[in-house]
Amino acid sequence: MAGVILLLMGEGLACAHDTALLDKAGRLMASRDYAAAYALLEPVESEYSGDPAYDMLFGLAAIDSGHVTRGVFALERVLAVQPYNGNARAQIARAYFLLGEQEAARAEFRNVLNQQPPEEITQVINRYMSAIDKAQGLTTAFSAYLEGGVGHDSNVNSATAASSVTVAVPALGGLIVDIGLDRQARESSDNYTNLAGGISFRTPLARRFALFAGINASQRLNRHQDAFDLGMLDANVGLSYRQHRDTYTVAAQANSLSLDDQTYRRAYGINMQWQRDIDTKNQVNLFAQVSRLAYPDNRIRDADRYIVGGGWAHVFDGDLTPLLFVSGYGGKEQARNEYADFLSYRVHGVRSGGQLTLRPNLVAFTTLGYENRRHDEPETFPFLFATREDKQLDASVGLRYLPGYNWIIKPQFTFIRNDSTVELYSFDRYMVSVSVRREFNW
Repeated sequence: MAGVILLLMGEGLACAHDTALLDKAGRLMASRDYAAAYALLEPVESEYSGDPAYDMLFGLAAIDSGHVTRGVFALERVLAVQPYNGNARAQIARAYFLLGEQEAARAEFRNVLNQQPPEEITQVINRYMSAIDKAQGLTTAFSAYLEGGVGHDSNVNSATAASSVTVAVPALGGLIVDIGLDRQARESSDNYTNLAGGISFRTPLARRFALFAGINASQRLNRHQDAFDLGMLDANVGLSYRQHRDTYTVAAQANSLSLDDQTYRRAYGINMQWQRDIDTKNQVNLFAQVSRLAYPDNRIRDADRYIVGGGWAHVFDGDLTPLLFVSGYGGKEQARNEYADFLSYRVHGVRSGGQLTLRPNLVAFTTLGYENRRHDEPETFPFLFATREDKQLDASVGLRYLPGYNWIIKPQFTFIRNDSTVELYSFDRYMVSVSVRREFNW
């Protein structure tokens, strides 16, 4: 009998412990401390898995703390026991939406609507359905943004840090001489402010066809180095065609770059891309770009540029939803002046990057790139007569933090190193910045 009493007491204590655990997790969820609720519930998953009350709470905590895949598994256990649980089905649809599985999300949201939920839930689901339609180009969508930031640039003019460069002069029998550089030709650091904004739209034209267009502008204001204040104005318009897993895009683009409020370069071109969604975790693309570059105050640099390339992106399984992308490209920039082949070059490069979702509102990202540029003929100024080849490496790391709806705060560090066979063009550069961005969608 004593053994039976002890066993019943143990069962009663277990039930009390379960209730206390779920109550505590519920209070954490109510206070929006989703990470703490997840940390409380995750260690006991193997013990309490299959209990709908636990699985429901754990699923919600997992989704809202960034462990979306774990949340889906927990909610699927709820639906296995309670197939008509509308709340669980709505939450799993939301999880699919966050994972980018739009068709699965749409199907689950429709299942919930078929159960005729309360009006407030119907309104929320309709907002999600509208967002899916816009993401898939089924309805007209507009978006805009405003952005401001501050930062420090160690080398605003991308110049060498050397006070002189050493060259061999063929006309003097290969004599080695040092050429002094004035202050403006050497590395200059400065603090800066950056302002940017843009607006775009996308609208369906016919079945599978969509028209899109956008315009973006930015202005960088250096504190002291006004000569290197950089402005950009970019406009594009194009068509996209989607068939099953494939999307084909062609767009015309115009770009104007200014230095110290004076037009430095204009560019006009056509961009083409094919993209295939292999599955929900893999995407590949091929692209081609043709553009004409014009330098109003330095016509010898006018050129035509041709680039082709391709890439692959993959989303890994895991609580942090790791994302990786890699791409490669190659091409040619051809000077239009027949006497300026020393400015023409062949280019090839690779880029890679990734991100980790540390929390639902915090993403860490990094990018890494390498580019090789080899010029067609030797450099002729200043008395260099050397074939220029540049090998450029750039890397960046940063965070994207979402403090509230449609606000983004992004601290970032970027490093660039260019090694050149012509010493004048070798440089190191780093930039540290923080930007605040507000996005608008309708």
